[in-house]
Amino acid sequence: MPTRSPPSYDAVMSASHPDDANALGRLFELIARLRAPDGCPWDREQRIEDVLSDLIEETYELEWAGTQRGSAELLDEFGDVVFLICFAIAIRRETDASFTLASLADHAHDKIKSRHPHVFGDAKAATPDESIVHWERMKSEERVKKGDGVLDGVAGNLPPLRHAVKIQERAGGVGFDWDDVAGTVEKLREEVDELEAALRSGDRAHVEDEMGDVLFAAANVGRFLKLDTDEMLRQSTAKFIRRFTAMEAMIKVDGRRFADMTLSEMNAYWIRAKASL
Repeated sequence: MPTRSPPSYDAVMSASHPDDANALGRLFELIARLRAPDGCPWDREQRIEDVLSDLIEETYELEWAGTQRGSAELLDEFGDVVFLICFAIAIRRETDASFTLASLADHAHDKIKSRHPHVFGDAKAATPDESIVHWERMKSEERVKKGDGVLDGVAGNLPPLRHAVKIQERAGGVGFDWDDVAGTVEKLREEVDELEAALRSGDRAHVEDEMGDVLFAAANVGRFLKLDTDEMLRQSTAKFIRRFTAMEAMIKVDGRRFADMTLSEMNAYWIRAKASL
């Protein structure tokens, strides 16, 4: 498989286009006009919490556009994300004049630079894994300076699977981890056994607790294997959709309806659908 060459220094530097400052200035002027007394009533009512909530949704749409759609859709979704970031900055700046795009860029520059001691310092890294070691070490030092605990700072509103993996990564980063993937798989089996016991008990609260443990343990297996658990679940869901849709089409061709079929009959069509894909 051909490998992708890293970008040249000139290519990296050209990422900062000479028109960027003017374009961002026009965007902030537009936002100021929308927020003005004679501007848009809806935009005037927006709080930073509202904009950040929209930003989460638009970020998902951007990710989806990047993997599923064409360049026009990608440009559109990038634009929505940029607008909402600038909108949030503008709202915050209404009560804090120091909260500027420049101050944020400076903060990001200094933080990211400090996390690359293998580029800007004496540390060495020849592989991506070695780079990550330095990155995580610097992040850990930042948390110590702030007096944070190991698990502090992980956003609690991340999608549940991603949140679980982040927590597991933090714990593993200080050595609280399995020696190998076999340990994580054995833990998953243990949690499934406990779920089955909870089901036999008939205690719904117990079942919910054990079901959560099963999901957490499954996420840990994926984390240990360096798999994207969100993507794995997305792929499995997409596979189910393809098979179910094929099954549904077969049933319609035979002039039948789900409402008139037994589960055994449906399963027969399901086996046919799996074999066809």
